[in-house]
Amino acid sequence: MKKSVLILLLAVLMILALCACEASSEETQGKEPAEAAQGEKAAEKTAAEEPAVALSPMEQLIHDAEAGDAEAMAALGDMYYHGDGVEVDYEEARSWYKKAGDAGYSLAYLWLGDTYYFAAGELKDYGKAFEYYSKASEAGISDAMGNLGVMYASGYGVERDYQKAVQWYEKAADVGCLWALRNLGNIYLNGREGIEIDEEKGLDLLHRAAEAGFADSYYTIGSYYHYTKEDYKKAEEYYMKAVEAGSGQGGRGLGILYMYNLHEYDKAEEWLLKAAATDAGDSSLLAMLGDFYNGVGGREKQDPEKAIEWYTKAEEAQNPNPYGPFQIGEIYYYGYGVDVDYEKAFDAYNRAVEIWKAKENQGDSFFPYTVRMLGDMYNAGQGVEKDTEKAAEYYAWAEELEG
Repeated sequence: MKKSVLILLLAVLMILALCACEASSEETQGKEPAEAAQGEKAAEKTAAEEPAVALSPMEQLIHDAEAGDAEAMAALGDMYYHGDGVEVDYEEARSWYKKAGDAGYSLAYLWLGDTYYFAAGELKDYGKAFEYYSKASEAGISDAMGNLGVMYASGYGVERDYQKAVQWYEKAADVGCLWALRNLGNIYLNGREGIEIDEEKGLDLLHRAAEAGFADSYYTIGSYYHYTKEDYKKAEEYYMKAVEAGSGQGGRGLGILYMYNLHEYDKAEEWLLKAAATDAGDSSLLAMLGDFYNGVGGREKQDPEKAIEWYTKAEEAQNPNPYGPFQIGEIYYYGYGVDVDYEKAFDAYNRAVEIWKAKENQGDSFFPYTVRMLGDMYNAGQGVEKDTEKAAEYYAWAEELEG
């Protein structure tokens, strides 16, 4: 009896142990898929958190622009327009500026207008410039309003109309464009077709612009006293005010005043050199320094080597000045302080002519004179093989230019 009970008890314990093992096995099997899924999610999360391959600044800009970021579109336009990290490409610049403007970034229309207004040769289109300056003006861009004033005052792309120029300058000035206020003052100070001279109003507008921080207005006032009133003391005073206010134009004005009018050559040299250091890209100023050392302003002491140096800088400036190589030609042709060298003169005159040809405004009186000089040199065989047919071509061209 006791043995039977013991056997029965052992059997029950074995059954219970088997059930526990099965339950444990089922629980383990039920957990494995869930844990696997959790593992996969953790791996996905880790992968998502890992940084992507970094884009270059240009790639990021393109990415943002293509994603609809209008400022990125305009920044791409800037890069292509100025050649900043890429080759200059006006078509790409215009495309991105237009996209930016159409996307609501109105400043881009101003810059788009600039690509047409300031371009050279076939890329220039005043009509398009006017169109996009108008779009920017509608959006309240003050510089665009001022640019419309410039176009009406100059007659570029539209019929010249000083009254409309005044209207646009006033609109631009009302929304903070100080250079438009300066231009407006200049119109009243000197008078224009349909606009009577009003010295008091003109000077008041210029003083307002200068006191508001546009230092070049002091230079404009100085120029008025210098050239219109021939009051050299007042001119000197306002040119100095311009310098003290940070205008590079003031130094230029002082240099010219001391050189041509007051004949204080040490001061002239000092201020012209200071002005050139401030604005090394001003080719007319560089040429003026050439004149200073060439004795053009009445200075008896001449330094042809320095003159040629500065005339060359004027020729090689971003906006090359044909007066530089023209004067180099004169120096070598006539032997001003150097030995006569017809070959160098012929080469320099030709370089000057090429620059004039590339410029839209070819009204400089030195242009036909230089063409005629080349005709003379072909006719006489000076610095070039004698060629009377070529000479005749150049004479005819000079007559056409003098027209």
